[in-house]
Amino acid sequence: MLWRHAIFAAVFCLSRWAQAAPPPDSAPTALRAAVPLLCTENIASFRTFVRGTGLIADSGGTLLTAAHVILQAHSNCTLSVMIPDGEWIHAGHLRRFLLAHCHINELLDLAVCRIQPADDPRDLGYIRAAPLRFHHATPGEPVSVTGFTGWVLAPLTRAGRITGQEDYRRQDGCRCNFATNILAVEGMSGSPVISPQGEVLGIITQAGKGRFRGTSFGVSFEDARSFLIAEGVVVPSSPHEMSSPLPPPASRH
Repeated sequence: MLWRHAIFAAVFCLSRWAQAAPPPDSAPTALRAAVPLLCTENIASFRTFVRGTGLIADSGGTLLTAAHVILQAHSNCTLSVMIPDGEWIHAGHLRRFLLAHCHINELLDLAVCRIQPADDPRDLGYIRAAPLRFHHATPGEPVSVTGFTGWVLAPLTRAGRITGQEDYRRQDGCRCNFATNILAVEGMSGSPVISPQGEVLGIITQAGKGRFRGTSFGVSFEDARSFLIAEGVVVPSSPHEMSSPLPPPASRH
């Protein structure tokens, strides 16, 4: 176990030098609730890298991320989550959590996972959940996206605006229902999209390519309301709760 902590500590120290700018002050809880999903290929290879980004949705250890992050890692590596003991920019130690199980909805490219401490059950006390927003993004609304990329364990935060709200259909059949002018890079799948009020309205599921380069697409929690309720995520009641029911999860992992 010591070699893992040494590697994570070394990478984290280097990543603090790599962070380009401090996160905005408007959303500290949501920023801390964004966590890296690490992929460890095997113990012998010592190869651990950021596979994607997740969002802590409640203090019990519910994690939301893009479904394709879970599916693509299933046969290639073991996924774990690192949670800081404070705000990312001031964190002194990282606590490692393992994914216990995940339920996915491939149509929305959304996964609901449960995480548990890898080493000390008391590490549950370091979980900080983000406030979730259950109404749609508005075109022109300012937002920020926080994710983890490459080999570093410091969040990369980018600001932009919602550029569209409609039902986008991807080539793989997945749906996205909003677009932003924020450029997402590898590792930012599952990154929370944060409003100026510090609420997370959805996650990034797809980076635009070709003529859509510089645009990122995502799914809002309002659009995923029925799926999240079915998976035990606590959401506020709404008169529109049953207005657009979604199909059951396409598959489970």
